[in-house]
Amino acid sequence: MKQRLHILGCGISAPGLPDMAALARVLDGGELDETAKAGAGISLLSPRERRRCPETVRLSMAAAEQACTDAGIAPGDPDAVFTSGMGDVAISDYMCRTLAESPDLLSPMRFHNSVHNAAAGYWSIGTGARGDITALSGATDSLVAGLIEAACRVETSGRPVLLVVYDLHADGPMEAVWPARQPFAGALLLGPEKSGGLNLDLSPIAGLEADEAPALPSVLAERVADNPAARVLYLLVAALERIPGPIRLAARQGPSLLIERA
Repeated sequence: MKQRLHILGCGISAPGLPDMAALARVLDGGELDETAKAGAGISLLSPRERRRCPETVRLSMAAAEQACTDAGIAPGDPDAVFTSGMGDVAISDYMCRTLAESPDLLSPMRFHNSVHNAAAGYWSIGTGARGDITALSGATDSLVAGLIEAACRVETSGRPVLLVVYDLHADGPMEAVWPARQPFAGALLLGPEKSGGLNLDLSPIAGLEADEAPALPSVLAERVADNPAARVLYLLVAALERIPGPIRLAARQGPSLLIERA
């Protein structure tokens, strides 16, 4: 079964890649902005919530805000799918260490922020969203799982759906279970097919062991290798009309995806 989606807006948040303009400069042969931090510039949360929220929230919301602004859609309007392989791996590491060494010192706020839907929850609070907001995890397949979920939402509702893909880097013992060396978040605001702009056809495929896509500049290819969430770079680059050929995204736990320009 093939489904056609329209890319309404895009966003990115990663070290050296604070927005889509920075990504475009790299594609044009420029360098990363080494001074740019991931997750900077979120405006939807109150100062109090910004102080309380963890890195996953700042990272994912920065990309999500950009995608909505790019599309000219109020952030609270679309349904949303937040997908992450490990959620806040830094808080998970902290909690494991604290429970093993000094369980009475466990921070209630960090425990509150450790739930997998923390980013989706803060987004709902910050935007006043009343639509359906979902948090998914598919380990290294989280991008594919999120794309399938978002595509199904667009098909059944006929409305725009915001897809946010994010993951943090892992330190210490967590490095053994999560293959991420840099934080990364990307967002796509997807809608039904429309004339003009970029439409993509998504089709499930089987038998794919690894991603297959036109080559990215080396500095971007390194990001893909550094974090499973950064596989969304293929789609963000396609949205800038810099990838001419099909994209095949592999998944171990379900169908892989063939993505073609319509």
